[in-house]
Amino acid sequence: MKLPFRITALIFILALSCCYIAYFFDGYLGLSDGNDYAGLARNIVSGDGFMLGHVYPLALTFDQSIPQPDNMWAPGYPVYLAFWFLLFGANDFIVMMAAIAATWLLILLTYRVGSQLLNSNWGLLAAALIGLNQSVLKVALEGSPEILTAALLILSGSLMLGKFRGRVILSGFVFGLTILCRYQIALLALPAILYFIDKDSKTVMLWVGVIFATVSPWLIRNIAVFGNPFFTLQTYGEFTKGMGHLKHYYYTYRSFTPMTFWYALGNFPFYLFKKFIAGNVFFALNFPAVVNFFGVIPLAYLAKKFSDPNETGMAFFKFTAVSLVIVMGVSSLGGQHWRHIVNLQVFLAISIAFGLRSIIANVPFFRRKTFAAVLILLMFFPARIPFQELELLNASKTVRAALPVYQMIKSESEPGDVIISDASDAVWWYTGRSSVWIPVLYPDVAKAVEITDAEYIYLEDISGFLSGLSNEEIMDFYSRVFQIQGELGRWALFKRNRE
Repeated sequence: MKLPFRITALIFILALSCCYIAYFFDGYLGLSDGNDYAGLARNIVSGDGFMLGHVYPLALTFDQSIPQPDNMWAPGYPVYLAFWFLLFGANDFIVMMAAIAATWLLILLTYRVGSQLLNSNWGLLAAALIGLNQSVLKVALEGSPEILTAALLILSGSLMLGKFRGRVILSGFVFGLTILCRYQIALLALPAILYFIDKDSKTVMLWVGVIFATVSPWLIRNIAVFGNPFFTLQTYGEFTKGMGHLKHYYYTYRSFTPMTFWYALGNFPFYLFKKFIAGNVFFALNFPAVVNFFGVIPLAYLAKKFSDPNETGMAFFKFTAVSLVIVMGVSSLGGQHWRHIVNLQVFLAISIAFGLRSIIANVPFFRRKTFAAVLILLMFFPARIPFQELELLNASKTVRAALPVYQMIKSESEPGDVIISDASDAVWWYTGRSSVWIPVLYPDVAKAVEITDAEYIYLEDISGFLSGLSNEEIMDFYSRVFQIQGELGRWALFKRNRE
């Protein structure tokens, strides 16, 4: 039996995305925060709950225990991974399979919603823009929650487009789950209300109420554990991340000095403003690559018709545009990661489809099939090739070389030992030992050792660490530890000298 073209094409898109992820994946060393999400999921399955065995020095200012309750990451993606671990075990391969499944869900939802808003052909185009997009595949490889977040966000929006009873409740529930994957998504509730939800107050209150009910268990947990429903370490370390006058991009997280937005505003307002401007420039420069450069053409065409009430899909595009401004603005004050845009990737893909349809219908030049086909093909220009692939191959090579080192660390240490490291997230995931990210300042390193009673220090980049110390600090360091394993100039494992 011959399959319909659209089904065959969807299978092809799913297969290509799977092959790309499987080919470049070798583990999470050096990639995003995948180790932490996987480690949390492993603890959930083992019965330890939302406990972090990988701790930032900044977290030790609030709680000196290790491991300690999760005070950093939203719970949604670890819970998703925990289901996979429960069924198949906790390892890199299963994390990769979970990422592929989330990517497939994203592709299929894009096709469904695109077909619902336009038609099946345009829905297929939007699905291809997702499944063959390098930015989407890179984030999936990183084991970051944006892929699942994007899937839940478009599902929530599509439910609001339906006409069945209970759609508001279901949409609010799914939107709440989206927030539990990425906290920043809460800010998109306002544009969702403006462009997707019926304007009567009862519908809005019901939708918001369901969202609050969905996230309330996590808020109650935070009250019980931290005394603050909205406590997250990000509010104390994110706003100063990347400030040029500090000694490291992650200086605050790797220090014992909490720095809130108000602290930064009061102590170095110039650098905060400079960071915000630089962040917006960063996103402006990186956004075209997220939509394969040429994707800005149909988006710009729709933007030109922003106030045209007769343009189909304009409410959908307005939500996309306003949400994009919010995400980039907030992220400019925070981590400035381009992957945050991927949360809106489906909305961008479908908006591109709307824009292409409008261009082909209204611009005489593109009414010719050949020119229209060329324009559509340009949407698939691989913006990051070959740089992304070279980066991923190098990361894969690094992981393969490092895995035996982590096995050695596991054999040298005991389950209760604490290890301070410049690769602390990987130490926790691959050895199962509690770890602390090594502080930037040397006096803080000694303080971290004292607080946690750390037994080992593992330095993935021993040369980089020593180059940042004075001669006196180097002498003091070697008086406190002795090396038990290592590779000259590259990595070293030290044990604490307790004599």
